Amino acid sequence: MMRLGNESGKRELNTMVDQSMIPAIREAIKQNELGNASPYCLSFACLGASGASFGIFQGDTNVDHDARATLLKALQAKAADVATQNRIIAAVSRACPGGNPLTKDDTETANSALSCDQGIALVDRMDGRLLDVVLSELDSCISAAASRQQSLASAVQLYVALWVNMTGAPDTLNKWLGGTQELGLMPPLGPVVTKNDIEKYLQANTYFRVHPKNFVHMRDAVATAMPFLPGTVSVAA
Repeated sequence: MMRLGNESGKRELNTMVDQSMIPAIREAIKQNELGNASPYCLSFACLGASGASFGIFQGDTNVDHDARATLLKALQAKAADVATQNRIIAAVSRACPGGNPLTKDDTETANSALSCDQGIALVDRMDGRLLDVVLSELDSCISAAASRQQSLASAVQLYVALWVNMTGAPDTLNKWLGGTQELGLMPPLGPVVTKNDIEKYLQANTYFRVHPKNFVHMRDAVATAMPFLPGTVSVAA
């Protein structure tokens, strides 16, 4: 069973997002990013500027200082020597389009550091900070919809959280929710932005037109997380 640490669905956050939504948001992101793989080891997307990633939210060591700092602290906690620490951090603090640049020994050292008790605690804290970012951006979408007296259906909030975790600030999405035509789509109608609305919006983006299978994967991640929504039958995390 995947260990989620003490951060799992128990954070008290200053956010417009209903606190009871957080377990479903975390589960959706975990499924989209990792499936059943462990968050406490390095993975390599081999796409664009991606370096090494770890954690439920897949903090990226090339583009995210927090991810680099967390990995370094884990290596220090595991008592890796300074030369090894420097070598590992240098290797993953860049784009890794060819996959893992580390030797077998350095890979084992990094993964051992991330999966030890202190490493797990460090990764969980990093994930908590990344969750705060996702919720803040989801807040911005809730506000954009509210400006037109609309709300976001629970499934829509899951999709938005996944999209934000993948791509960053949802500037274009907020314009669309705020009432402008974007990506050739008119803004959603009615009092509630529906699952069908957000799926059409996402599929109109270049990324999913180029990678349609990734949208199917995202849709499956949302479906897997739906039982974690408030008001549904309780399931084990």
